[in-house]
Amino acid sequence: MILDHVALTVSDRDRSAAFYAEHFGLTERVHDDDHLLILSSPDGGLLALTEGEPVVDADGVHFGFRAGSHEAVRRARVHFRLAGVVERQWQQVGLTRVQVRDPDGYLVEIYSY
Repeated sequence: MILDHVALTVSDRDRSAAFYAEHFGLTERVHDDDHLLILSSPDGGLLALTEGEPVVDADGVHFGFRAGSHEAVRRARVHFRLAGVVERQWQQVGLTRVQVRDPDGYLVEIYSY
């Protein structure tokens, strides 16, 4: 099986869409109605956003984007810093990964191994 999409409840769909477009390449709106916004990345990954009260477990759950190289993760880390996105965790032993929180507090990771 292949993981196809992640669905999140967010407080502001447009704000979240802008965040995921800028930082994760989810720029194409493949569905947009009053209930659901689905964003797509060039590789076909999907993120579904529903507006409402976010369901966030501060440290218990995260989802990740696999980068093509360790250098790509390091570049993403710099990009986050320049954009004012607060880094939650950084690892560069074994695998390289950076974790940040999205506008609603969801923990998101970019990694490479």
